[in-house]
Amino acid sequence: MVDEVAKSLKLNQNLSNNLPKAIEMDRAIKIGWGAQGDAKPKEGEIGIAMHLPAGARIRLLGNLGDFTAACCNGGTFTLEGNALGWFGAFSTDGRLVVERDAGIRCGHGMSGGRLFCQGSVGDEVGGALNGGTIVVRGHAGQRAGIGMKDGIIIIVGDCKGDAGQGMTGGRIVVDGRCLPEGEGASQRGLTKAEHKEINAILKEHDLSVSEDAVVIEADENRVIESTPPVQTVWGDFSEIGLVSGEVPMDPSNPIDVVTLLTRGEEDDGIVFPLPVLIEMESGKGMAGTWLSSQPCLVSENPRAIDLVRIDASNLSAADELLGGAAGAILDLDMLPPLHDGEILALMTGLRTHLGVDKPLAIAGRVDRVSNLHRMLRDQPLDGVLVRLASGLGMAAPAALPRIGLSARDAGVSDQLHILDIPWTATADDAAISAAAGCGIIRVNPFAGEEDVPSTQKARATALEAWLAEFASQLRGRMTDLGVDALERLNRGNLRALEHDTAAQSGLRLAGYDRPLPQWMGQ
Repeated sequence: MVDEVAKSLKLNQNLSNNLPKAIEMDRAIKIGWGAQGDAKPKEGEIGIAMHLPAGARIRLLGNLGDFTAACCNGGTFTLEGNALGWFGAFSTDGRLVVERDAGIRCGHGMSGGRLFCQGSVGDEVGGALNGGTIVVRGHAGQRAGIGMKDGIIIIVGDCKGDAGQGMTGGRIVVDGRCLPEGEGASQRGLTKAEHKEINAILKEHDLSVSEDAVVIEADENRVIESTPPVQTVWGDFSEIGLVSGEVPMDPSNPIDVVTLLTRGEEDDGIVFPLPVLIEMESGKGMAGTWLSSQPCLVSENPRAIDLVRIDASNLSAADELLGGAAGAILDLDMLPPLHDGEILALMTGLRTHLGVDKPLAIAGRVDRVSNLHRMLRDQPLDGVLVRLASGLGMAAPAALPRIGLSARDAGVSDQLHILDIPWTATADDAAISAAAGCGIIRVNPFAGEEDVPSTQKARATALEAWLAEFASQLRGRMTDLGVDALERLNRGNLRALEHDTAAQSGLRLAGYDRPLPQWMGQ
């Protein structure tokens, strides 16, 4: 783990230990000063003070990295220094102040609260803003308020071009030089009522805007339409066969299909009795002979054995979700674009609530698997979930060599891969995935069904029956193969049942019993 992460985790842990007592005593926490008041500024820490609760008051001296004071839920945070990107992002309430400059995407995705920057901010301040107030005393970079839906951004200084790009609601007030607004936005003068309203907001900061300030708002006649491609995968694994062993096993023979997702070699990790990760909205009421010990992937109400899927929809509530969960999966497909350093900062902040001893993985699409594997190699991650469905819409068998070759090139073949299967999965799908290097499949047992149980209790009953049948079929397939452990399966156990599948997957063609010539060099 890099030094920045280690010292950031230590600082966050100290904050977590001291916050409850400080809130109870209504006292502020000061960081960056010695016992005698001498300055000892922090430098470069990332993911600091995320998810501040109501009543928390923190004043920090130093220059911090990405995701400082993000997801604030009601506290007060003042930074005497500079912050890099995503300062105060995804906050729902509270009061945030940075006394110098802030980097890109300051206040991104806020839905409430107030953010004040006494210096300048980078590009895309207030992007995807859905409520709250952002005040910038200095200058703002390009595309301020990009994609904003509500709220207000006040810039008491110059603003670069394309402000309001793609906005659908809210207002951007600029009292300085303002380059042409972005597509989907229009510019007008400040009304008298708005002038009074804005100056009332700025009064506590000893600021004001002139009557010549401009307002940038959504232009209903220039709405940007963007329709993403349908996320699909062509076909399934039905044209891939499993080669039976020369000698089958007794059906009563012990079979090892347990899979582990671990944080380290000495960690017990998360135990999967069956190689499936069932995705559900909530883990509440998931109990039964199989369900009580089978981890699920949930977005809310996790059990102690469940993984929590973290994305933009529940990131602000991650502090409540992660503490009682067994691990987490950060869904990069459902978050704004993030580079490696920003992902590391976000994960560091989340580990404050998850704990350093629980596994954390990332999720993304198969057409971006090389990037996922590079992060799996370079970041403190414990696994990866790869979605077969993508805008590319590749054939399912073609995804297997893409994942395998990418993992080999990145040197992460031995780390856990979870394959996200969008069709109604079977035990054979799990065996094929395991043979291809993906030890667990993510499934939705209700995929393609019209009559999905309407209550959580009914869903749990249906899932219990599905798991029992899955376990029976998997045992039957393993004993027929003559293999007593799932980890013993490899590509040698797989056969392409027709020519196109062999051409797409590089598997041995049944009857020909070798890969097609174009794959011989791999």
